[in-house]
Amino acid sequence: MTRLEGKVGLITGGASGLGAGTAERFVANGARVVITDIDVDRGKEVASEIGAEFFRQDVAREEEWEATLAEVRQRYGRLDVLVNNAGIFTSCPVDETPLEQWQRVLDVNLTGVFLGCKHGVRAMKGNPGGPSGSIINLSSVVGMRGQLGGSAYSASKGGVRLLTKTVALENAPHRIRCNSIHPGIIDTPIMDPLFAAAPDPDAMRAHLEQTLPVGKIGEPARDIGNMAVYLACDESVYVTGAEMVVDGGMTAGLP
Repeated sequence: MTRLEGKVGLITGGASGLGAGTAERFVANGARVVITDIDVDRGKEVASEIGAEFFRQDVAREEEWEATLAEVRQRYGRLDVLVNNAGIFTSCPVDETPLEQWQRVLDVNLTGVFLGCKHGVRAMKGNPGGPSGSIINLSSVVGMRGQLGGSAYSASKGGVRLLTKTVALENAPHRIRCNSIHPGIIDTPIMDPLFAAAPDPDAMRAHLEQTLPVGKIGEPARDIGNMAVYLACDESVYVTGAEMVVDGGMTAGLP
């Protein structure tokens, strides 16, 4: 399939998990892809495996956004798709959350997405042939509802949800779309600590799957990567400011 033929895509947090899965699907659909991450070794490995390019980037630093996008435009001449995927997870009751932890989660998960939107829009406005592009922000189902122990994480992902809608409204006249994806339980490294802490990891996995209406945990490339391909390609030209919930039915109600 070549649904993204001719498009240039930048995916943050591409060294593992949802970012790596999305990058794999983008390349398979014909896009020229740059992945960024702070994990240089793993980022280079993933890029080599799938046929992408890797840049080191800390998404919480504005100067690194400026440098990354300048390099992308110099090498490829344009930016068609930006996937703001980089993020970190913490779980701690609000009254026990250190300010430093709260701030770090917001810096990466929300400020990083803001900076991506800010500089991504600027780059897309300068595309040859006129402004155009698609920005895809990774939120979460807990950006739509609360989560025990998730004060910082939920706040950051809820912020991404509404930031997305504002960016969509502001840039619709420029043919720059912005949508959010809200994953549920997906089989990524973010789940590893949960399984490692369980007395029986296999039993824990089975329990989680039993709680999902579809009866299984999601997969990064198949479930999130393919949704991102849809939002990136011209098939979704009329979709902007939308919340794409990919959670196996977990927020639809009890099975």
